[in-house]
Amino acid sequence: MVTFLTTCICLGIISFILFYFYLTRNFNYWKNQNVPYFKPNPIFGNVFSVIVQKTSINGYLNFLYKSNSLPYIGFFIFDQPSVLIRDPALLKRILVSDFNYFQDRSIMHNEYDKYTNNMLFMAKQPKWKILRTNLSPAFSSGKLKHMVGLILEVGDDMVNYIKAARLNEESSDCRNISIKYAIDAIATCAFGIRTNSHQNPEFAIASKKLLEPTPLRAIQMAAHYFAPSLVKIFHMTFSDQDSCRYLEKVLLKSMRERENVNTSRRDFMDFMKEMQMKDSHFFSDDVLVGIFLQYLIAGFESTGGTIAFTLYELCVNPTIQNRLRNEILTVLAKHETLTYEAIQEMTYLHMVIKETLRKFPPLPFLDRVCNTTYTIPNTDIAIKEGMPVFISLTALHYDEKYFPNPMLFDPERFSPENKSSITPYTYMPFSEGYRNCSGIKFGILSMSIGIIKILSNFEVITCKDTPTVISFETSGFLLTPLSDKINVTFRSLNP
Repeated sequence: MVTFLTTCICLGIISFILFYFYLTRNFNYWKNQNVPYFKPNPIFGNVFSVIVQKTSINGYLNFLYKSNSLPYIGFFIFDQPSVLIRDPALLKRILVSDFNYFQDRSIMHNEYDKYTNNMLFMAKQPKWKILRTNLSPAFSSGKLKHMVGLILEVGDDMVNYIKAARLNEESSDCRNISIKYAIDAIATCAFGIRTNSHQNPEFAIASKKLLEPTPLRAIQMAAHYFAPSLVKIFHMTFSDQDSCRYLEKVLLKSMRERENVNTSRRDFMDFMKEMQMKDSHFFSDDVLVGIFLQYLIAGFESTGGTIAFTLYELCVNPTIQNRLRNEILTVLAKHETLTYEAIQEMTYLHMVIKETLRKFPPLPFLDRVCNTTYTIPNTDIAIKEGMPVFISLTALHYDEKYFPNPMLFDPERFSPENKSSITPYTYMPFSEGYRNCSGIKFGILSMSIGIIKILSNFEVITCKDTPTVISFETSGFLLTPLSDKINVTFRSLNP
């Protein structure tokens, strides 16, 4: 009996030791390459605080960036060696010059989630290249010009809602208003429907729930970056499936109705239907649904969130707000109606938007995965095949070396005279290179129209609930303000 018990104890100790060595088998990777790194812990490596939502992915990467001044720093996602890149010249290589080594994002391609399975954001090669090549023409300047009228209509819906329900209210959540406007803009240009989410919120509620950072959803989203094995074991999904199914029904119904009446709005849906007619095998309904959901998710957060952050900065910087409003009203006075060309004349508006995106990039970090082992130029340091590579946009955008006095909201950084002095690959709110955001132009257009509509009708001022400094949620992977709110007061310019 004693011998049996002793044997069990010995086997248990041996098993524990073997398991420990298995968990820590890669922990000397960066030490052996003389790369600075943080000492990992068994099981979680360096990302325990992210897994338990004590800090966000962005917050942790920002911490890594500030911990060192060297071009790169190593860390561990569980037992996986990973690297954060800090040097702009090396960033250019990874995103552009040596793109063939870093063609895919590190976020896993999830075959258990049929909706994100067809999203451009998560697609891997060769599917990504086929999608990107076919979708890029959808956002040409010519096509965007035809969508201006559609976006102006939803802009009017937003203005009418503020006038009827929020005007002179002591505190109004401008983020909620901006997000609904952005959802309506995408709904009309992509789904082909007028939603007016300010009055009929069903579509907006489903859209916002797609990536709503509930505790469970936040864990599932983090696992797609950090623990793909858990995604496979538990068949996790990246997006809320009930919302996806609802939006799928709305989209397919709109597509069928347009086919039956044979009408054209020269919008994104028309473009995608043309793609499907050319190649119905590749552009199946499932693929189209994934693409539309991708643009909905990426579009309403980046557009609506940026408008809200802009309104916040304008209300705490009234001099900038007045200058921008004067430009808007001056240009509008020259044109009978707001056109694509008129928007391009608003130089200061674009400077303001760019500065907002510097302070508040919608997706605050970039990720890539090494496809083929890559040796960092002029070193012996190897980024192995399959290794995740991260870039902290907020850290770059707030680095005093590149943007002096980074907390200051200063649109002059992006004036025609100053913008050329910005170090390349230190300002990348929509990424850079081959995998940059394909909907940049549509996003900027929607942001511009939303801001123009508000500032030409209202003054935006602070209220008792306006934060002195914006804090951010630690769940999810997007840059979301605490409690998902930004409160301001709207006052009419023509009382």
